[in-house]
Amino acid sequence: MKPTMALKPLVFALAAVMAIAAQAGGRDDDHGHGNGHGNHEPKGPTLEQLLQIGAGAGAAVLDTQNSDGNLVGNQGTKNDASVRDSANGTNGNVGMNNTAGDGNQQDNAAALATADESFIFGSAVSVSSATQVNNNNAVANYSTTNNANLNNVGNGGSGNIGVNNSAGNFNQQKNNLAIAVSGGRVANAAAAANQSSTGLTVSNYGTQTYKKDTLTGTVAAVGVFGAVGEATIKDDDHGHGGGGYGNNDRGHGGSGGGKDQKATFEAVGVFGLAGVTTQQVMTPDGWKNPVTNNASISNVGNNFSGNAGYNNAAGVGNQQSNSLSIAAGCKACM
Repeated sequence: MKPTMALKPLVFALAAVMAIAAQAGGRDDDHGHGNGHGNHEPKGPTLEQLLQIGAGAGAAVLDTQNSDGNLVGNQGTKNDASVRDSANGTNGNVGMNNTAGDGNQQDNAAALATADESFIFGSAVSVSSATQVNNNNAVANYSTTNNANLNNVGNGGSGNIGVNNSAGNFNQQKNNLAIAVSGGRVANAAAAANQSSTGLTVSNYGTQTYKKDTLTGTVAAVGVFGAVGEATIKDDDHGHGGGGYGNNDRGHGGSGGGKDQKATFEAVGVFGLAGVTTQQVMTPDGWKNPVTNNASISNVGNNFSGNAGYNNAAGVGNQQSNSLSIAAGCKACM
């Protein structure tokens, strides 16, 4: 099947949209009040002005991405965006977006149009426009790691493929495709990209790390002491003394029995004490994981035929764009 036959429904749909836009832009339905005149404030360019209303086939991709006034604080944050083993052997139009982090914007857009020489003038116009604006955003990273990886993606395919992959904050990526094919002899192609980044504040810090240390010590002490006191010596002889005996103080024979006796004493000595002490303290041990951004592409787009756009970013405020605009006249399509 010829391309003109395959894409004809899209052409007529676009032509209808252009016709409606022309009618809407040619009159003002707001009649107003008071003096009876409508509101005639200037309007922006219409679709037919961008594509030239006389074109037999028109394709337009008009994209805008805005990121304004955002604030992000990451502490020990890890953002991983990985695309692996994807879109291999595909045919046609493929768009893939993958992101990790905050405030990232990604887009894949395609517009196709075709016409033969019997449709108006048989001319073809293709327009692709990309605008990315990143203003007044702030990011504070403390020991943050951003990893964006593309591995084994988009191999052995054909057609158009757009892959966006980012890790971090406020990254903007897009892939745009506009194709117009005509059986006539007039073909126009235009591509424009505008990227603006202002007032972006990024602070990257590493956080202090600590290690636990155990401290040991020894304790030794020496002292002397002295003591004076009285002691009572008990009589355990039960009144038996010498060769006699008795049941009370009046013993029979011998010494005549015993009594408890009082005594005084003095004591002098030396003593020593020894021991081991332990304690744990936190001591600085360098910086933990200073902010790290890694973006890697491996084994991507091998043996691919056609148009391929790959965007891969790690970090803050990256802007990436791949735009393709194609217009083909009759010698390329008939």
